[in-house]
Amino acid sequence: MLSPEQIRKRAANRYEDFLRSLTTQEVFFPLSLFGSGMSRVADYAKARDAITELRSHSKQIKGAGYSVEWKQQTFRRYGEQQMPGNVLFATRQDYTQFLGKCAEVRRFEQDFTLISTAFPEITEWARRYPLKLIEHSGDWADLISVCAYLREHGRPNCYLRELPVEVDTKFIERKQRILAELLPILAPSCVGPDASTFEVRFGFRQKQPLIRFRALDARLVAPDRMPFPDFAIPLDEASIIRIPARNVLIVENETTFLTLPAIPETFAVLGAGDAVALFQRMNWLSGVSIFYWGDLDAHGFEGLSLLRTNFPQTTSIMMDLETYGLFQKFTKRAAPYASRLELRLSEAENFLFQTLNSEGKLLEQERIALPYAECQLRKAIWPIT
Repeated sequence: MLSPEQIRKRAANRYEDFLRSLTTQEVFFPLSLFGSGMSRVADYAKARDAITELRSHSKQIKGAGYSVEWKQQTFRRYGEQQMPGNVLFATRQDYTQFLGKCAEVRRFEQDFTLISTAFPEITEWARRYPLKLIEHSGDWADLISVCAYLREHGRPNCYLRELPVEVDTKFIERKQRILAELLPILAPSCVGPDASTFEVRFGFRQKQPLIRFRALDARLVAPDRMPFPDFAIPLDEASIIRIPARNVLIVENETTFLTLPAIPETFAVLGAGDAVALFQRMNWLSGVSIFYWGDLDAHGFEGLSLLRTNFPQTTSIMMDLETYGLFQKFTKRAAPYASRLELRLSEAENFLFQTLNSEGKLLEQERIALPYAECQLRKAIWPIT
């Protein structure tokens, strides 16, 4: 026998269908939840409390909500009794009041009218996803304003907060997910081929990540070479800068970056976090010798592999068994490598990577003694150039 709470759950499960019916004028009520499949009760004594509870929360007692259709059933001990044969919601008011959704449904109808009037082509989308109208209730006027502006003006080439639409400055940032669904329908001229970020896809400017450089040769610091010994510039500028040096050393850790030794004709680039993935835009790196010193872990070897995908001349430093053996006591526990990407590693690098993965270990580059690191860096970069 269904309890009032179970009835509530079943009614809630039909809520999306109910909302959809409001947009199509489909007849939705009466809505039956029991139907003819209700089983007969064998033991009236055990069912009596459940029947009482069912009646006490029904429209008969509460004035609104579900109605119970009763049927007669005869029991040997208790004689003829009224048993629930069906539970139904007779009207929209009964249903929405029972779920506590009266105001929400009125707002839904208003929003649907607003949307379908402003943009008839979005009507089918709204019918398909009525809960999304509910999710963004109260914001549809502003969403329509944003879509209308972009529909008229195309790709805006400004920051999200600069769009000249009367919404709060963070509105578009908060609503990126729903706008990403609406704009391809309502403002297709804004949609670009690159969907890596919301800004790129729809023609907004975005905050540029900073790429940090450091001269390891003081002779590189000159107005026509490197403007400062240590500086960071936006990625767009980093993609066109030209530093007349023969070598670039890429490291993961900032403190390591700051303590790198002097090496002739070499500058360093900080590849912390996911910065290495951005270097593919710096095509000028193809013309220099690239050396990469990363952590001995999955992230470090993935960074090395990604660099080699774009710059095959990349050479690893201290990502070898010798270094691992010397500083193995400083390793930490690591999670198993889960990616199925095929990494571009040498046979020796791959053997070390598999060893680390099987042992569940990692060795951070900052755990390696500076005198050893300086020796290996100079030996790897300068003598061979």
